This record gives sequence, structure tokens and C-alpha cells, in this order.
Amino acid sequence: MTRIILPQTIDRQTVADQIEPLRAAFAGGEPIEIVCDAVEQIGQAGLQLLMSAVRTGRETGVALSLSGAGGAVEAAARLAGMSDMLFMSGDAR
Repeated sequence: MTRIILPQTIDRQTVADQIEPLRAAFAGGEPIEIVCDAVEQIGQAGLQLLMSAVRTGRETGVALSLSGAGGAVEAAARLAGMSDMLFMSGDAR
């Protein structure tokens, strides 16, 4: 399993740092865990990154889970109307 650990703030500046590790993880084909425990602030770009990862996981068949995605991540997703799509897999929190 590949673990991607997100930083405290996920915004336009920090999202770019997460793209290549995610691409490499999907290319490896192993299950991916995105660890959100440290996230205290997440913007629209961060939500888009997570949605893209969820969608890519579904399209490629690579298992993806979001751990520790309560708190800021869940609140931002709910505010943006993305909660159902982001947490559809049931193991995403």
C-alpha cells in the first residue's frame, strides 16, 4: 500500500506538491491511502485533488481510501456539495 500524507493546509500552493506522488502511486497499481489526519484547512483546489484521486481510483481499479478525512475535509466537502461524491466508497473517513 502506498500512503500519501497530506499537510496541514491543502490549497493552490500545496496541491501541486501532491500531484506527482499521486500519479506515481496510481502508476504503481498498489492500493493507495490518502492520510488526511493533519489537514486543518482545505480549499477548493484540495477538494478537487481528492475528487480527482477518487475518480482515478474508480476508473483504473486502484483501491483508494481516505483516512482521517473527518473534520476540515468533511466540512469543506459538505459546504461545497461534494460530500456524497467524495465519501461514496464508505471507507473514506
